[in-house]
Amino acid sequence: MNILGIDTTKKQAYVFGLFNDKKVVDVIPAYEKHSENLLQHIEGVLSFNNIKLSDIDVFANISGPGSFTGIRIGLTTLKALNLPFKKNVVNLSVFEALKSSIKDGVLLLECTQNSVYFCEFKNNKIVKYGVVDYADFPQNWNDEILFVLKEEQLHLNDTYKVSVINNYAEVVLDEIINEVKKCKFTQNCVPFYIALSQAEKALIAKETGSQKND
Repeated sequence: MNILGIDTTKKQAYVFGLFNDKKVVDVIPAYEKHSENLLQHIEGVLSFNNIKLSDIDVFANISGPGSFTGIRIGLTTLKALNLPFKKNVVNLSVFEALKSSIKDGVLLLECTQNSVYFCEFKNNKIVKYGVVDYADFPQNWNDEILFVLKEEQLHLNDTYKVSVINNYAEVVLDEIINEVKKCKFTQNCVPFYIALSQAEKALIAKETGSQKND
């Protein structure tokens, strides 16, 4: 079984996979542009592991939330790579990819300088998600464990109980592998947006209108 996955939702991106039972993670640093370097990293990962694109059995994509442009780059790249092969696809949000690692608590992800994406978990199940400003954190979060990613910089004060997820990419890859084992595939690979700027909303509306007219 060969799996190739992409996550371009954040400043730091990832190419990861399972090649002949070997787990692989390649980090694309934040200073490298995803649009310019993603394909190069994918080619490098495949070449280093002696895998051809045609050898891939399942393609996987992390669909958001996160950078609007990053989400689109990852999704477009995955669709283009899979176009000649029509292989099975796993499409997960970051929340879904981390749910097995968070039984109870609140996952926080970078959004803007003043806000974060959040997802509340109960018994490893997603119960609520959205965007919240730092100044408007719910009162009950004082009693919850707040989960954050090691590579992200969040502005949390010492009154909160914080647990750091150190091995994000490895956790995501394991969840993708679990989805493959359960045969949870999709042919409808869509982005997971929560918060968009007015310009981004206008762009999506324009593209949707163009598709209807074609």
